[in-house]
Amino acid sequence: MPTISSKIITEDVSRLAISFDPHRTIQWIGGVSGCTLAEVTEKIQSLILESPLEPINLLVTSHGGPTGIGMSFYDSMRSIYKPNLYTIGSGDVDSSGIIVFLSGARRFLTPNTTLLLHLAGRTFDMPKRLTTPELESIIKEDKLKDFQYASVIADRSGGQLTVQKVLNLMAHNTVLTPTEAVKLGIADSVLV
Repeated sequence: MPTISSKIITEDVSRLAISFDPHRTIQWIGGVSGCTLAEVTEKIQSLILESPLEPINLLVTSHGGPTGIGMSFYDSMRSIYKPNLYTIGSGDVDSSGIIVFLSGARRFLTPNTTLLLHLAGRTFDMPKRLTTPELESIIKEDKLKDFQYASVIADRSGGQLTVQKVLNLMAHNTVLTPTEAVKLGIADSVLV
């Protein structure tokens, strides 16, 4: 785990009251899945149509899931829909849940949030027979996913992290506190 000594950066929610409208707050709770992707994206589309410039809040509590689904959400929010999106991480924001969290223009964490970074992995239904070319394809895809994941985190860190530094954190199954995430540029501040 990285050694980070810094003062906790906090932001009082009451100062942001105008942007924390419950009507414009959506929750991504649970795994990163195709169903949640579709549901949350549809709600964001509706809020954009209703009032395109008003902030939309996305509360993220996720143990993660397939990286491709997290990347699909990130890319659609950052490159296609471009909402005025604030993300608030709370509880577990792990794995591809971090990519969902990073889709926000402003990113906040609650004081008891943790973020887990790790390398890509696979689960298999047993018994499963794989050929050498199939295994090579899996390894190639997982390495590409690791690079894409690390690139997004490095890009959103505001210059605090390089892709290689993120890959090193991932290789060590790093758990970050809110203070560490702010210091590394992953979040803007910790809410109090």
